[in-house]
Order: sequence, then structure tokens, then C-alpha cells
Amino acid sequence: MDLELDKTAPDSSDWATNTSDEMANVFRETMAYYAQYADEPYVGIFWYDVENKELFGVKSVSIAEAKYRESSLFSKSFVKTCTTIHKNVWKKESYRGKDKRFQGDYTKVPRGRVFEVKDKGFYVCVGSWINDYPEAKDEIIFEFQLPKDKTQFKIDIHCEIGHGWSERDI
Repeated sequence: MDLELDKTAPDSSDWATNTSDEMANVFRETMAYYAQYADEPYVGIFWYDVENKELFGVKSVSIAEAKYRESSLFSKSFVKTCTTIHKNVWKKESYRGKDKRFQGDYTKVPRGRVFEVKDKGFYVCVGSWINDYPEAKDEIIFEFQLPKDKTQFKIDIHCEIGHGWSERDI
């Protein structure tokens, strides 16, 4: 099936213009809706590749899509993050074998999680590994579109190298 360019298509600043193509109109309506979220921060998980100085295995969701849940942590404030857990992502990616960084134990690679705490800003929970790789902070802020003035980095035992949810110290 050959696709023809819609020569009457408006530029990206005019998503509301209708065409005779119903599917194009659906796409435009959808893009116009999502444009309001274009610069919103994200919450989620990541690993840090110390050799290449980059994040990988990032799984995130915009704060508009994430739901608040009440937490006994953070002084019982409401907290948002993605529902994905490191262990499951690692297992899936390891099985796929496309990215060779997903080998071995998922807790042996620097990792972290980004949270939004209602009325308090963003918290990036990482292990003390962040002290050895401070450049990772800028990578995380950039990747998750976090506001620097409203983002704090917290050392969390869960994100320490060799620690996980069910393991104490591997």
C-alpha cells in the first residue's frame, strides 16, 4: 500500500485544521491533546552505565499519567512514580539479549528511581554510587525533564550496589 503525502496538511502549529482524511484528523486531535504535556517531567527507573556515562534501561511515565498514592514515607505525602520495577525490566531485557549491559545481577549496576512528592518536588533515589559519578545527576535531570530547583537526590539503601528488595546484601 503506497501512502500519498497530504499536500493540504497544515504545519505542526495548526493541528486543529481539519482535512478530508478522518484518520489524519484523529492524529492531529491526539497530537494537540498531548502537546500540553510536552515539557512535563517524568518519573520512573533507570540504570547508569559508568563506562559510557549514560543512562540505560529507562522506563518512565509523565507525571500527568502517573497516579498519586499515599505513602508513609515522605511524611505521609502523596507520591508518584512508575509501576515498573528494576528486577522485571532487567529479566526481560536480559532474556531479549539485545543490550549486552543487561547481564548478571541487576543490583550490581548503578540504578535509581525518580519520584514526585506532592507539594515537595522531585526526589531521585540512588545509591552512594552517585558520589563517584556526579555527572550522572545532569543526565538524570535531562532524561526525566526535571526542574533543577525542585529536584533532590537521596541516597537509598535499596539502590546501593548489591542491594534489592528481597536481598539484604548480596
